[in-house]
Amino acid sequence: MLKKIQLAGAAALAFGLVTVPAQAASSLAINGTLNKLTGGTTFDVWKFKILGTGTFTVDVAAYEASQSNVSTPGYFTNDINGDGELTWLDADTYFYHDTGSIKTTDAIFRCDDVENNCGGVTGASNYFNGYTPGTSPLTRTTHLLTETSVDGSIHFRRDPWYDVAVNTPGDYQFLIADFRLDPAEAVAGMNAGDNFSAPTGFVSPILDHADYRVTFSSIDMYISISGDTIILTPVPEPETWVMLLAGLGLVGWRMNNKVRKKSAAIVAG
Repeated sequence: MLKKIQLAGAAALAFGLVTVPAQAASSLAINGTLNKLTGGTTFDVWKFKILGTGTFTVDVAAYEASQSNVSTPGYFTNDINGDGELTWLDADTYFYHDTGSIKTTDAIFRCDDVENNCGGVTGASNYFNGYTPGTSPLTRTTHLLTETSVDGSIHFRRDPWYDVAVNTPGDYQFLIADFRLDPAEAVAGMNAGDNFSAPTGFVSPILDHADYRVTFSSIDMYISISGDTIILTPVPEPETWVMLLAGLGLVGWRMNNKVRKKSAAIVAG
């Protein structure tokens, strides 16, 4: 969205009415598949390069089919990637520092089932390495989910949905796995002993892989991607754009004034 701002003085002479980007939502959706192997399941790692402070939202949709967790019996289904399959992933997400590999000492926090394993809305549980919401470089605030909620989740409180406040810019890693991925398992590269268990009684369950979609969004950061690296850049405040354009306008006015004086001197000579 663009917003018009009128500048006064020299900048107005140079630019008149200028258009300045207003703060607007930026979002990025990623899709992936985890696989069942001998001895466990795989997990995915997405790198994050965060270039400033701000807040972004992590919204996971992974349960494509599930038994109802309310009193009315039945199933909910949602083919999130349109491949004609219905898979089951009890999504578990983590943020780590990115120091070139996965280390247990780099784990920051975990968020699995909303309200259950995310430590409540702003709870201090499921932080690692002595971090707390007050000391963590990334602070988690959880959204409350209900079955068939507006974010597309269909399994009651299962798909994580939370905000992340960036207190310390830097390089991070986002891990997504099934059920629970302990830091030691992450270091070993395998979610040991895990499997994709389908709802009881569901016909023709798919248990060799599971699909997911994660949407990252923000109102004060631009979100882009390069390869497997997600880049978050702070959106300049409108006042910053005004100051920048005013400075450029003043430079343009001075250059134009110099040209006029030089032309006048040539004519006079």
